[in-house]
Amino acid sequence: MLIALVSAKGSPGVTTSALAIASQWHRAALVLDADPFGGDIRAGLGAGEWPSRAGLAELVVDLRTGPVEQSLHRRVHRPAEHCPPVIAGFGCVGQASSVPWSRLAPELARLNGGDVIVDCGRFVAVDGVVELLRVADLVLLVTGSTLRAARSASRVAPLLREELDAGVGDPRVSLLVVRAGDPYSAKEIADGCALPLLGTVPNDPRAAEVWSDGARPTRSFPRSALQREARRLASLAARLDPTWSAA
Repeated sequence: MLIALVSAKGSPGVTTSALAIASQWHRAALVLDADPFGGDIRAGLGAGEWPSRAGLAELVVDLRTGPVEQSLHRRVHRPAEHCPPVIAGFGCVGQASSVPWSRLAPELARLNGGDVIVDCGRFVAVDGVVELLRVADLVLLVTGSTLRAARSASRVAPLLREELDAGVGDPRVSLLVVRAGDPYSAKEIADGCALPLLGTVPNDPRAAEVWSDGARPTRSFPRSALQREARRLASLAARLDPTWSAA
C-alpha cells in the first residue's frame, strides 16, 4: 500500500503526520521523504546526524542496476527504536526533476511485505512527484485551519481530484486537518474542499517535536494525544487496503 501526504501551502505538519502515522502502522512501513523542495528529515528527526547512504538520491542511483526492492535495505535508516524506517529526501531544490518517478512510483506501490508512506511536501502539478500520487492508494491533503490554509486547500483539492481522476467524495483523496478549530472546524474545511475527512492532527507540541526536531520521547509519548490520534488515523487509512484485517 502506498499513502502520499501533500500540503496545499507552506508546511502544516506533513512530515510530522507521515512519521507519526507510520510509527503506528498495522504492519511494516517505511517513510519516504519525496518533498521536491528539499526534505527536512535529516535535520529534524535526524538532528543533522544521518548516514550518507540512506537517502532518495542514493536509491535513484541503485535503480540503474536493479529493482528498488533490492536496494531498500541498504538505503533506509531507523534513527531510534520509536521511529519507523526512513529514506531521507533531497538536500536541495531541483534534484527531484532527475528522479525517474514513472519507474520508481509503481515499484514502491507494489512492494512485498511492507507499505510506504510518502511525504510529498507542497503540491505542485508540474512536479514529477505527481507520478507518486497517481499510483497511491490514498492521497491525504494536509492543511491547517486558518483562513489562508483553508483557502489554499480548497483551491488545491479539485486539482488533486483531476490529476487522480477521482470524483467528489472518492476516499482515495481525503483531508487531514492539523490543529482544527483555529478557527475553522475540520468539517467546515472538508465541506469547503469537497473532500472526505480522514481525521485531524491535534495541537500537541511536545510530542510533535519528537518527529519534527528529533526530541527524545518521554515515557508518556506513546500515550500522547498525537500518537493516539496517529494510531486511529493509521487504522482508518489501512481500511482502504483490501488485504487489511483488524485482527
